[in-house]
Amino acid sequence: MRRLDRWINYAGNHRSCFSFGIILIVIHLVLVAERVYRYRHSGAWIVIARSSGQCLHFNCALVLLLTLRRSFTWLRSKGMDWLLPLDRTIYFHKMIGWLICVFSVVHTLAHIINYGIMSRGNGAKMKDYLFDKTAGWIPGIVTPSGFAILFLLFIMGLFSHRLVRKSGRFELFYWTHMLCLPFFFLMIMHAGNVWKWLVGPLCLFAAEIGYRIGFICCSERGRTKVTSLQLLPNQVVRLKIERPPDFEFHAGDYVYVNIPRVARFEWHPFTISSAPEHEDYMTLHVRVAGGWTGRLYSMCQEDAERLERKQSRHRIVQQQISDKLSPFQSMPMHLEKSVAVTGQDNPAFHEQESTSLPAISSEVAISIVSATENIRNTYRDLLPTEMPIMLDGPYSGSAMRAWNCRHALFIAGGIGVTPFASLLQSLVSRYQSAMNACPHCHQSCCTNVPSSLGKLRHVDFMWVNRDLLSFQWFLELLLDLDKEQSVRGSVMENFLDIQLFQTGTKTMPDPHEPCASCRESLAVTPQLQTDLLDANVIVPSAPASQVTGRCPYCTIRQVKHLLNYGRPIWDEVFRDVALRSGGRVTVFYCGPASMARVVMAQCKKFGFTFTKEIS
Repeated sequence: MRRLDRWINYAGNHRSCFSFGIILIVIHLVLVAERVYRYRHSGAWIVIARSSGQCLHFNCALVLLLTLRRSFTWLRSKGMDWLLPLDRTIYFHKMIGWLICVFSVVHTLAHIINYGIMSRGNGAKMKDYLFDKTAGWIPGIVTPSGFAILFLLFIMGLFSHRLVRKSGRFELFYWTHMLCLPFFFLMIMHAGNVWKWLVGPLCLFAAEIGYRIGFICCSERGRTKVTSLQLLPNQVVRLKIERPPDFEFHAGDYVYVNIPRVARFEWHPFTISSAPEHEDYMTLHVRVAGGWTGRLYSMCQEDAERLERKQSRHRIVQQQISDKLSPFQSMPMHLEKSVAVTGQDNPAFHEQESTSLPAISSEVAISIVSATENIRNTYRDLLPTEMPIMLDGPYSGSAMRAWNCRHALFIAGGIGVTPFASLLQSLVSRYQSAMNACPHCHQSCCTNVPSSLGKLRHVDFMWVNRDLLSFQWFLELLLDLDKEQSVRGSVMENFLDIQLFQTGTKTMPDPHEPCASCRESLAVTPQLQTDLLDANVIVPSAPASQVTGRCPYCTIRQVKHLLNYGRPIWDEVFRDVALRSGGRVTVFYCGPASMARVVMAQCKKFGFTFTKEIS
C-alpha cells in the first residue's frame, strides 16, 4: 500500500508528462489504425510501411513545435505548465527525434522487403521498384531522397549524443543540427502529403526565428556590452552585463548568449544569476565545461595577466614620480597673500596672490604629465566595456513557480546554484523594500511577510560543493542572507534556512597561504588550519570587505557556522524538512544528474513535489 501511495505521488508530480505521454500514445495508435484500415488488402509489409510513414509525418511536425522556446515562455506565463510539460520540452524533443529515426528505419525496411516480395512474384528486377521513375512529385526522386534522409538522420543522431554534447564539442552538435533544413526539404520532396503536416509548424518556427533575429538585430534589447569580467575559483567567470533598456526578466530565467570575441556564430544558454530588481546590470556565472566556455575563460585569463602587467608598470611609474618629487617634498612652502581695494567707483575686490614655491624643472613637470596621461589611456584600454555581447531571451524556467509555493526547498549542486542565486537575491530585495523602522529601537526590520513574496512562507536552501572555494561564487549573497537572518524578531529569522555542504576532502584548498588580514587577526599558527576545519572551534568572522578575495581562510571564517562537511544524509534532511513544513513542500533542484536521481527518490518517498531545472 505504501508503494502504491509513492507511485501515486510520483504520478502527481509528473502529471503533465504522463498526460502528454498518454496523448502521444493515443495519437500514434489512431494513426496506425487508420493506415491499417486503409491498406488492409495490400499486404502486411505495405501496412507497416504506410503506418510508420504516417507516424513519421506527425513526429516531424511535433519535433519542430518542441523547439518554440518563446511560445513556451508565453504559455508558462499563462499558467499552462500544469497541463503541458514545459519543463521537459528538451526531453520530449530528444525522444521524438529518436522516434523519427526508428520510424524512418522501419519505413525503409518495410518498403525494401515488400519490393523484394513483389519482384519475386512477377519476375521484375528489384531496382525497377527502387528507382521507379513514375513515383513522387519529381519522377525518380523518392528512393534517392529517402536514402538521403536516412543519411542526414544518421549524422544528426550521431552528433546529438550526450558524449558529443558534453565533450566540449558543442559546435559539432549545433552545426550538424542545422541539417534539419535540408532534411525537411527532402521530406517534402519524398512524400507528397507531408507538407500538410509541416506547413503549420514550419510557419510558427519561421515566425519565432524571425522574431529572434529582429529582437537581436533591430532592437537595442538584444545588443549590449560586458562591463566587467571576474575570474572566480574552480574555473568560473562572472560576467557583469549592462542591462539593455526594457529588458524584463524574472528570477530564474535564462538567456542565450553570443560573444563575437569568443565565437561569432555560437549561442549558448546561461541562467541569469542576478535579481531582476537590479535595474542597471545583470550577471552570468559561466563555468568551464567545453570549448566555448574554455575559450572565454582563457580570454579572461589573458586580460587579467595583461592588467597585472600594466598595473605593475603603473606602480613603477608612480615610484619614479615619487623619487623625482622627493627632494621637493622636504622643502618648506611659504604663501603670501595681499588684497588691495581700488577706489569706490569699482566695488569689486581685486585679489593679487603671490606664492613662493620651490622651482620645479620643466623636465620633471613634463614627465609627471606624460606619465599621468599614459596611465589614464592604459586603464581606458583595459576596461572591458567595449566587448559586445548579444542576448536572445529571456526564457523562463521552472524556478519562477517558487513564488506560488508555500514551502520551497532549493537544492543546488555546484554551478547549479545560479537560478537559486537569482531567486534569493530577489527575495532579499523584496524583503528589504518592505522594511520599516521600529518605533522603539529605530532599527529597520520586517515583522510580516511582504505581499511581494506571493504564497511563499518558508525557504530551505541547500548548496553542495566539492571544495570550499566554490562558495566564493556567491559569498556576498550568503553574507546578505545571513545578515538578514541575524535580526531578532524579523520575519527572515524563521523564513529562511541555509545549509552548505562540502563533499570533498576536509583540507584547506589552494592557495594555502592566508591573506594579510587573516595573519593579523588570527595570528596564524600551524594549528590554524585544524581549528578552522574543526566544527567545535569558534573562529572570528572575516571583514566584509574580503568577500571577493581568494583567501580560503576568509571564506571559511565567513561561512563556518553554515558549513557541513561530508555528503548530505538525505533521509535525515528530508525528514527534518517534512517535520517543519507548514504545507506541501516543493523541491527545486539544479545540478548533476547523479544527485538528481537521489533527490527524486527522496521526493517520491516523502511525497514532495520535484522540479528539476535544466543544467
